[in-house]
This record gives sequence, structure tokens and C-alpha cells, in this order.
Amino acid sequence: MARRLARFHWICIWLTGLVLTGVPACKSPGEWARLIQQRDALRGDKERLERVVAQRDGAVTRLHEQIENLQSFGPDQPADLFAPAKIEIASLSGGADYDGQPGDDGVTVYLRPRDADGDVVKVPGRITIQLLDNVNLASPRLLGVYVFDDPEMLRGLWHGRFGTNHYTLKCRFPPGTKPPPPRRVTVSAEFVDYLTGTTLTAVKEVVVSYPGR
Repeated sequence: MARRLARFHWICIWLTGLVLTGVPACKSPGEWARLIQQRDALRGDKERLERVVAQRDGAVTRLHEQIENLQSFGPDQPADLFAPAKIEIASLSGGADYDGQPGDDGVTVYLRPRDADGDVVKVPGRITIQLLDNVNLASPRLLGVYVFDDPEMLRGLWHGRFGTNHYTLKCRFPPGTKPPPPRRVTVSAEFVDYLTGTTLTAVKEVVVSYPGR
């Protein structure tokens, strides 16, 4: 890239010299106009390449600084100091109406990761929710599996205002899978921390309602 910049630089100087000295004088006005256009185009390319090189050099400098910072921490740096140690399904979790019609259409799960000190931590990870109908304990029926792992989706699912601090996970029942009476659903949550790879689980029974029940 440096060679290209040098080449553009000297071509621009040469063309500028032609225009300023008027050599050769036999060139027509149209030819001079084309030369000026070429000079301006080359100058624009040169400036663009200079910006690209400056951006690349800046990125390289920042990476070197980052490496130096990491090396200065030593081998015992507490990278997982605030990693989640457990998850909990908040008490507000339960049946939810998503279509405005009477009756619940699924379960909304409010999930909180907590660190070793018990504080809620906002951390990303792959979240898997399973809804089970345990009316027949000998043969539980799987109502649905829901996976939330897209980074942008996780950002939108986190709520941290007014002391909430949880993921809000809406799990709609697939068609024909609503649980029979007594309308209790077991929620099984799994959280795989993106930083440490640790898998955390939690289970909670919730209640859903239907018209006339």
C-alpha cells in the first residue's frame, strides 16, 4: 500500500507540473481538462488510501496497547470475578396472555444470573427454556423448547430499570400443546455463560390459566 501511495504522490506532482508549466504547449483544451481530471482523481485516491492506512495504524496501535495491558495483569488476573455462579427464576414468572384474548398463551420467564456474592450480574449467555407438563410424573410431556442465544436479542431481553435486573423470556405454547388441568407447568432453565462456559440451571413450577378455569 505504501508503494501505491508513493506512486500516486509522484504522478500527482508530475501532472501538477504539466499544468503549471504549460508543457507541452501543443495539448488542446480538452486534453488539458482530461489531465486535470486524472490528477484530481489520483489525488482523491491518494487521500483515501492515506485515511485507510491511518485507520489501520490506529487499530494496530490499540491492539498492541491491549496486549501490553493484558500482559501486565499477570497469570492470576480475576477475569471471572463477576461471573455468574447461579441463576434464579423470579417469582413473577408464570402464565402470560400474548394475544389479548382470555387465557394464557404461554409462560413468561424472568431469569436472573447472580455472582458468588449473590448480586445480580448482567452477563450474556445461551439461554434454553423447557416447559414440561408433569401431570403424569411417570411420563412428563414436553410442551416446548426455547433457545435465546443471539447477542442482539439478549441485549433487548435484558431489563435493568426500577430494580428489575432480569432477562424477560416469552415462551409461547406451540399449537395443541396447552397443559391439561391442574394447569401447572414446570419451567426448566439452562444458562451457559459466554465468558467461562459454565452451565447453570434452575427449575420452578408456575401456574397458567384459561377461560372458565
